[in-house]
Amino acid sequence: MNYILGIDIGTQGIKGVIVNEKLEPIARGYVEHHYLQPRPNWYEHDAEEIWWGGFKKMVQELLRQIDFDTKNIISVGFSGLAPCFLPVDKKGEPLRNAILYGIDTRAKKEIQHIYQELGEERIFQLNKQSITSQTVGPKMIWFKNNEPENFKKMAKFFTTTNYIAYKLTEKYVIDHSQASQFGPFYNFDKHSWDKEMCDLFEIPFDIFPPIKNSTEQAGTVTAQAAAETGLKEGTPIMIGTADGFAEVFSTGAFEKGEITLIYGTTGLIIINTDKCPVLKELWIVPHPIDFTQYLAVGGTVATGALTKWFRDNFGEVEKVMHERIKTNAYDLLIKQAEEVEPGSSGLVVLPYFSGERTPINDPLARGMIFGLTVYHNRAHIYRSLLEAAAYSFNHHIEVFREHQFDISKVIACGGGTKSRLWTQIVSDVIGYNQFVPGSPLGSEIGSAYMSAYSIGLINSLDVLKDIIAKQDTKKIQYNKDNNMIYKKYYHIYRQLYLNNKEAMHEISNLME
Repeated sequence: MNYILGIDIGTQGIKGVIVNEKLEPIARGYVEHHYLQPRPNWYEHDAEEIWWGGFKKMVQELLRQIDFDTKNIISVGFSGLAPCFLPVDKKGEPLRNAILYGIDTRAKKEIQHIYQELGEERIFQLNKQSITSQTVGPKMIWFKNNEPENFKKMAKFFTTTNYIAYKLTEKYVIDHSQASQFGPFYNFDKHSWDKEMCDLFEIPFDIFPPIKNSTEQAGTVTAQAAAETGLKEGTPIMIGTADGFAEVFSTGAFEKGEITLIYGTTGLIIINTDKCPVLKELWIVPHPIDFTQYLAVGGTVATGALTKWFRDNFGEVEKVMHERIKTNAYDLLIKQAEEVEPGSSGLVVLPYFSGERTPINDPLARGMIFGLTVYHNRAHIYRSLLEAAAYSFNHHIEVFREHQFDISKVIACGGGTKSRLWTQIVSDVIGYNQFVPGSPLGSEIGSAYMSAYSIGLINSLDVLKDIIAKQDTKKIQYNKDNNMIYKKYYHIYRQLYLNNKEAMHEISNLME
């Protein structure tokens, strides 16, 4: 029997899986890592240590779990946090730490400069979406402006997946889905890099890599990479894509109108569509496989990060109980929150604890806990954080409706789906049932599936959808009465940002 290896490089850890020809996992692993924060709202990774070093650790961990020769691993696929920016010199050596995706907001001035140079109309004509902290182009310009000596040495640049592909194959390539996030240097209509923009902003055109589809082959494992990883020389390597897009493949959400809702450290909400409108609030990317389709994507800064923040700062009792009696701290917090009625007795939280990506695209936004009284306790606040994430998802769904995207089904995945309360709150707020597949989920699973597709082990998405559909699926039915309650609180949620935006910016500027 042959096997496929799938790996996902995340913000705080790396996940890996080996699946057999029936796409059944036979080995899984997780390696935790950290991110660097040299200044407020700057987020970085040491790419050599965390991306490449973590990849090698994960491969070795998975190989320890198998009892067959690595020649039976017939393809490797991977995904990663994206889009990131890693400049390297002629030898392929990193010139600095990698600058991470939209949670890193250092390039605010460069975003303003791009808008001043091009104007909003020209940006949307080229890019189909706004230039934001999620976009890599401003970070490239920031690098040129702030580290000019290193900029002169830059011969190539990478995001997570194509850096791993390069280390494995020595081939320099990127997928369209991630390249589209490198505005204004990607021409969306032509599906190519834009030399005019490179010339305008003085970014060398010849450093940009060839662009292919996510499931095409980057190359094969070199002798040196085989020696470093334990993989077999000559093993095919898939180009790969962003973690959220790979996770869509693990859910089977391939049809137009199907939404994938990902409860991660950050939140993602992705809808399949055949439309390609200008999206000021969201991101739009070419589908990883089918160029006649698109993914309209929203990404929050804090979803699971909200509950982690609460646990780390206010959950001392739960952490002690977790250590002493091995009861999960989050489960203890959830039990307390279950006793609180919908609406958290008048509390509304804005989840912009590190600014916000979509749909407000405001790195200077700040979190807010509104409506506090002496009646409220920790359980009220914890539940209000869960509701805040749900309100944010609902805001994205409102934008989907405004652009007349048909919504046929909501499929949920990610660590937060382990919480029955949280998924119920989200269904009640958005007014849609959610379906949580019983099949193995995750970006590493999706990467393995995509890799199987790339070598023809799966000859169509319908085959994959049928495999996933055979697993038991959990349905989270929304409560109509709760939905009516939440509509009133959601209205307040929307007004809070609009009414406090200027004050948020003022207090953010005081922290500069």
